[in-house]
Amino acid sequence: MSVFKALSRPLLGLPVAIIFLLLLDLLLVRDLAWTLENYQGKRFWVNFGISAFVLWALLFNIRGYWNLHRRTAVALLAGVAIAYFAQSAYFGVYRKFVTVFDFRFFATDPLMTVELWLEHGTFLRPVLAAGLACMVLYLIMRQPASPRRWLRWSKGGLGVALFLLVTLNWYGAPHFQLSPVAYAGNLISAVEFKYNRDNYPPKPVLNYREQVPEGAPSLVFVIGESLNVNHMGVYGYERATTPNLSRLRQEQKLVAMRNAVSIGPRTLTSVPYMLTGLQGVDPHGVIYSVPTLFNYAKSAGYVTALITAQDFQWRNTDKLFVDQDMDHFEQGSHFSADVSVSIGADDRVVLEKGIKPWLERQSEDERPFMLVVQMSGSHTPFSRQVPADMKQFLPEENPNSINAYDNTVWYTDLVLNELFQSVRAENPNSWIFYSSDHGEHVTGKGGAFHGDFQDEVTHNSFLVFPPASHYETVIGKVDAPLSQADIFATLLELMQVEPVTPIDGLSLLGDIPEDRMRIVTAFMKTLHNDPRAALVFPDRRIWEVDFERSNVRLADGESVIPYRQMDEQYRQMFDRRINAGKTSE
Repeated sequence: MSVFKALSRPLLGLPVAIIFLLLLDLLLVRDLAWTLENYQGKRFWVNFGISAFVLWALLFNIRGYWNLHRRTAVALLAGVAIAYFAQSAYFGVYRKFVTVFDFRFFATDPLMTVELWLEHGTFLRPVLAAGLACMVLYLIMRQPASPRRWLRWSKGGLGVALFLLVTLNWYGAPHFQLSPVAYAGNLISAVEFKYNRDNYPPKPVLNYREQVPEGAPSLVFVIGESLNVNHMGVYGYERATTPNLSRLRQEQKLVAMRNAVSIGPRTLTSVPYMLTGLQGVDPHGVIYSVPTLFNYAKSAGYVTALITAQDFQWRNTDKLFVDQDMDHFEQGSHFSADVSVSIGADDRVVLEKGIKPWLERQSEDERPFMLVVQMSGSHTPFSRQVPADMKQFLPEENPNSINAYDNTVWYTDLVLNELFQSVRAENPNSWIFYSSDHGEHVTGKGGAFHGDFQDEVTHNSFLVFPPASHYETVIGKVDAPLSQADIFATLLELMQVEPVTPIDGLSLLGDIPEDRMRIVTAFMKTLHNDPRAALVFPDRRIWEVDFERSNVRLADGESVIPYRQMDEQYRQMFDRRINAGKTSE
């Protein structure tokens, strides 16, 4: 019995249709190599399984449509044809499905999208995939409808609920869903994204250059993860955890800043602010009304890109940065079927499959680029961040042992060196910056991690790879009191762009006051507004501020004073944003 005859039979049709469409999705829309690479990932099975049930609920409910709702049936066939054709054509070029970002790109310039596909894509495979899917759908719609209306409604309602779950939940990864479900979900998300952006505070309008200044350098900003300065050989650790970085420092190609602090003790209190140049408390969300690094770079005529090993959808971080000024965006789920909040994609895989191919494409473009890379780095559990055959320090007594952590540092060193070599091969005058989002407590047993304001968390691994012409300028700041926010300010100066809203960072190309005070805080709208902050002195002594109790714990760890008794110049560093928000409300 042929597949299409089986599809015409009431009892056999639905299960045969589901099996056929699953195989079609894995072997024709995608391919066998992709399936074998991803089928073991938890995120693959969750997304593929739920989207398969959504498709089954759809097929169950459209039986009888061809005779009862002909116009709706034809519209469904057209939608399915478009979804399968687009997904197969896009996968054939990029080995991933159409994203929210791609829908926005298409809406901006549909003609360019078609031209790119005609230049690089294939035709036969997408047409075959769309044709087979439509044939299955047509045969299912010709079957008699279920006589039990309550059954149709209940299964339809469940299907819609699961569709919304897999589409809108942060764990949803369209890259691992069935083609039509992923396509419909991303289309809805693109529309939702556009209207949600209208709810954000307005951002200042930037002036966009028509021409980039001559000699403008390409720029790379690498954001690390949970890297403890005290476990880096380049900062004096007794183990050779950073052989490549130590060598580059000896060759005067790298400066390891010794007195830098993080903006926040957690990823969501540091990364968003690293990319907007802000530092300090932000309980009212100033961050939502200022231009991002990508906005400024695009206005300066740069090609912009963000490639992250992590899940950038967590708590809608992507909606802050992925907008019309970002030319290229890839996140962890594009490189691994097992990405979670704790474990991103393998940093070296991201380098080989995402960053290097993108850099090769930029070699054909005369414009400079601004590339932001986010690593999975040294997040817990440490043992899962490094492939087994790459581990140097053994045995790993437990997933968060010291050996396991030091292996993540060694692996970060390896990836940074390979990235440095790839960038400088084509762009000898480029600048590369590295800063971990925050530090980490490394106890050998786990359980401490990060979130407080101790030196292991706040002292930041801040690396600068300047071109030879600027080495002396940068090395002169090696002991200056720096903040992560200073990278943003330096990047703007290198792009010859003036900020249109106040920023808190200072450019490394200018003067850094020796008595500069800095703030590390979790009192930010991007993560629960935890009402705590640390005032960091030039020598990295810390006064910890508790806004809930209105007190300040001094550097000795025991003395506590009321917040109102703290020196007025220090209070003003916090009050300027706390009170400004109250006034505007």
